[in-house]
Amino acid sequence: MNVDKPVQERIPALTRLAKKTGRFYILVIVAIAQLPFFPSALIGAFIIQTNAALTFDQLYSSALATFSTIFCGYVAILIYIFFITRKASERLEIWAKTGQLDSDTEDEHRAWQEMASLSWRYGIVSLFIIMFIDVAPVVAFQYYVLKISPDQVIYSLFGGLVPAVSVVVLAILLLDNLLIPAREILLPKRFENQLKGSSNSYILVKFMFIGVALIIIAALIIAPIGYHQTTRAISGTINPSDVLIDLRVQLIYASLLAILISFGITLMLSRSFTYPIDSLIQTFIKVEKGDLSQRAKVLATDEIGELAIYFNHMIARLDTLQQSLEKRVGERSEQLRVSTEVGRIASTILDPDTVIARVVELITQSFDYYYAAIFLVSENGRWAELKDATGSAGAILKTRHHRLQISNTSMVGAAITSHEAQVALDVGDAPVRFVNPLLPNTRSEIAIPLLMGDRVIGALDVQSTRGADFRQDDISTLQSMANQVAIAIENARLFKEMELALDELRQANRQNIVSAWSEKLKTGSLEHTTHSAFSLPDAETKEVAVRLNLRDENIGHILLETEGEWSQEDQVWVEAIATQVAISLENARLIEESQQSALRERLAASIIQKIWAANSIDGILQTAVRELGRALEVSEATIELKVEE
Repeated sequence: MNVDKPVQERIPALTRLAKKTGRFYILVIVAIAQLPFFPSALIGAFIIQTNAALTFDQLYSSALATFSTIFCGYVAILIYIFFITRKASERLEIWAKTGQLDSDTEDEHRAWQEMASLSWRYGIVSLFIIMFIDVAPVVAFQYYVLKISPDQVIYSLFGGLVPAVSVVVLAILLLDNLLIPAREILLPKRFENQLKGSSNSYILVKFMFIGVALIIIAALIIAPIGYHQTTRAISGTINPSDVLIDLRVQLIYASLLAILISFGITLMLSRSFTYPIDSLIQTFIKVEKGDLSQRAKVLATDEIGELAIYFNHMIARLDTLQQSLEKRVGERSEQLRVSTEVGRIASTILDPDTVIARVVELITQSFDYYYAAIFLVSENGRWAELKDATGSAGAILKTRHHRLQISNTSMVGAAITSHEAQVALDVGDAPVRFVNPLLPNTRSEIAIPLLMGDRVIGALDVQSTRGADFRQDDISTLQSMANQVAIAIENARLFKEMELALDELRQANRQNIVSAWSEKLKTGSLEHTTHSAFSLPDAETKEVAVRLNLRDENIGHILLETEGEWSQEDQVWVEAIATQVAISLENARLIEESQQSALRERLAASIIQKIWAANSIDGILQTAVRELGRALEVSEATIELKVEE
């Protein structure tokens, strides 16, 4: 049995019929289910004639009366079904025209209850109509009009009830199968509404009803035969051996008829159970393979249908949970990616303004937030000054040099003051918040301090148009980003300070070089010239000048006169030599300075030693003036001791 496809695909004829007939689909199906009533009258006539032995005229008149009452009962059942399925018929008409139905309405609930209770309501009314419209009038007609005996009336009654009960049972089971497309169409969307219409026909009740019906059918077929033949044998009007032969033949026919009826009813009953169970098993198999989008078809309204409803509810919750987990994993992966990107920006960009701009833009784009901004604490520590923000509101606030006081009057100020994140899942309920008219759509907000150890250098402010948009993992991710931004800003600040210090050092070094070489060249420029022995006296020459640069300061130059071609490679080569010459000259100057410094140190040590060797004031004065004059090569040196009054 192929149950992999939806019912509409497995029963295309019924689906097309529902599409064409619309509101009359249920009546058409009920009419089809009742058609066996007419041929069943032939079976009843056979059973009646077997026992009652009516004349041809009596049998013919009874048949006409039976078909008339069956037709009246047929019409009566259709009228009854029309009135008890009005809402279901209306929704089928809407579905036939539009292909869809609205949900969570009172009409949906009533239509589903009408469909769920249709089979057993049909069975009860059918039995009532058979007894009082079909069988009873025919029996009365036979007794009062056709003047048949009471025994024949009883045989007619039993013979009419056998096909009637059989057909009612078959019609109920047939309705369960033929109305499957209609039940699928009218099945409510919500789990609670589906349950309200299920379990109207329990499996135990169905088995008991059909079991009792089979017993009654067998008894109604066989009992009259035994009673009739026993009466014939006792009356003595016929040979007992002939009675036995007739009884044997009639019992064989009756048994075959009972078996045939029981087989048909049992087949329909088993199909009403196996069909939805097979569909449910196939759905189990698909779900077990991981396809949580599958849903079991609610093909019955008993416990099997209820099981399918609960199964669908369970799978729907599992599917929702899986999608929620996948969404959370995706969001978390995106958070980790953005956090990694913020870390990369923080480690590769040393300009704090660029870092701030990139981070706020990355946060709003990656997490679909309404607004993001970074504030830094002012030098006086009183204000949180806006450094960058996203969107048109951010651009306006930057041009206004927006700032917030560091106090509990705003979430940014409170975050900086308390060193803790401030979260408002509903800004309307936030006790502390600065209401910005440029951001009217804010529903939730978070302000996270930028921490450097125990020091707060600013705050990250993020706002969303969705209520309660900041979960704990979102807060943790934003806090991690804020910490990375704080480190990046602090590193950029330290880098700037280091750059300034290096610039000052380079400037001082250049000034030192200029002053040192200026002092060195006070006596005149240092110059050395050489001539080549291979130059021709009358040859045309070209002069090339190469600067001697020492730490970007020019201390001289090299002049070359050449008679040949001067290439770029020659220029580079000479400039490299000039660089080494400049370095060597600086090293030589430094060596000279260090040697002179060492000489002065040794001379000072010698003078100090001689001064310490003298043991009188005159000796000290004489030694000091003598040694200084000698060391400085002066013509005259004098030391005078005098106290100013």
